[in-house]
Amino acid sequence: MPMVFVDGVDGAGKTTMIQRLAQSLPAPTVHVADPLWHYLPAVTAPTDFASWVMSTSAAEVAIAIIDACIHRLADIRRHLELRGPGTVVLVDRGPRTVAASARAHLATGGPAETAVDPESSIRRLRATIGQAAHADDCMAVELRVTSYDAILHRLGDSERTDPRYLRYLRAFLQYFEAETPWPGLRQIVLDATADLATNVGSVQTRL
Repeated sequence: MPMVFVDGVDGAGKTTMIQRLAQSLPAPTVHVADPLWHYLPAVTAPTDFASWVMSTSAAEVAIAIIDACIHRLADIRRHLELRGPGTVVLVDRGPRTVAASARAHLATGGPAETAVDPESSIRRLRATIGQAAHADDCMAVELRVTSYDAILHRLGDSERTDPRYLRYLRAFLQYFEAETPWPGLRQIVLDATADLATNVGSVQTRL
């Protein structure tokens, strides 16, 4: 099982799930892919991401994160070729998350951004994912929430009180729920508010 994408909106527990899976799988067979920000030229550390979003047009942010997802996937496939069969690559923020996030950035970026259409970039991402799934067995783990009320406490104080960020979160959840299945990805849907050990066990039985 080479690639496991962990999807979900902000606060769903993607990073925690990745960390626990990495601890529970045999060390020689598990590899955690570089985070998405690593593929954003303007971001040199995770703490830079918020300020980059605030100082960059929503259109640029949307296209940049989709391109970053495509470039990261190319790196993952090269890594799999080097490591050989049996390697499990854990990927924080899969294509469903990235596409929904891109659309949410555009939807909340102001009137000047509404004419920008990220769909051509998302189609490129779909094609790239389809090629990867044709070559390797891939799985998408979706940490699902129906309302931000259940997970808002997981976010920082500054995030919970930022009107712009809260607008983005509402749009993010809306687009995430509306996102159609991605080609070739086996999917497992989990309750983001469920016990972590239970969710990790559910993923392990599907690997």
